[in-house]
Amino acid sequence: MGFLVTCEHGSRAVPETVAGLLDADGGAGCVDIESGYDLGAAEVARTFASELACPVVEAPCHPAVIDCNRPVGHRRLFSKPLRSAPAELREWLIRELHQRHERQVRRGLEESIARDGQVIHLAVHSFAPFEPGATAEGVHRFDAARRTDLGLLYDPARSLETLLCDRWVWRLYETLPNLRVRRNYPIRGTRDGLTKRLRQTFGEDRYLGVELQLNQAWCGRSLPIGRTTSHGIIAALAELCGQRQAFAA
Repeated sequence: MGFLVTCEHGSRAVPETVAGLLDADGGAGCVDIESGYDLGAAEVARTFASELACPVVEAPCHPAVIDCNRPVGHRRLFSKPLRSAPAELREWLIRELHQRHERQVRRGLEESIARDGQVIHLAVHSFAPFEPGATAEGVHRFDAARRTDLGLLYDPARSLETLLCDRWVWRLYETLPNLRVRRNYPIRGTRDGLTKRLRQTFGEDRYLGVELQLNQAWCGRSLPIGRTTSHGIIAALAELCGQRQAFAA
């Protein structure tokens, strides 16, 4: 059993070539790079990789530059200011940032499968505690609480991913009883994303792709409870996998 940890939305880096386009002189199309990324996700991803003694692959840029989780051709691959950028610039971003990141991930998975026979891919993300809504006037506000601390996203049609997450949830009930855990929430594990693309390449018996959605209320701040929680989540997984050489239906 091998592991690979990735983080697609954890970076705040912006290449100089696009910084001016995102700023847009404070206009309606500008992007606030201090938000719009997965707060705390990169730090947790590195902790997970350290605990599992496995590689971590992090996307090289802020998701407003290019979203390394979405497939090429997706209407939201680029943020609004960059959708009208010159074609040459967008092609460069796809080639040098998006495709390079995905190649690194695929190479890491191939190496792990060749060495260990089976790999668990943990794609680490985070979400705001409240879901943005809109008033009748179109003014955005935060109104719907997302009532979970950890979401485990997977494809229910893949029996080994389902088995892994079921056992993981029950183990967390025992080791972190105050942690609210939900499956395929706040989004579905089958929506267009990196794990979905990888499932199309790697067979179910070799590749288990799980996206972790962490509530920023605990992972987005440098507090002891956050560090304890992240260690507890991965310790539960490591114990499960230590009990079995491989997951099998």
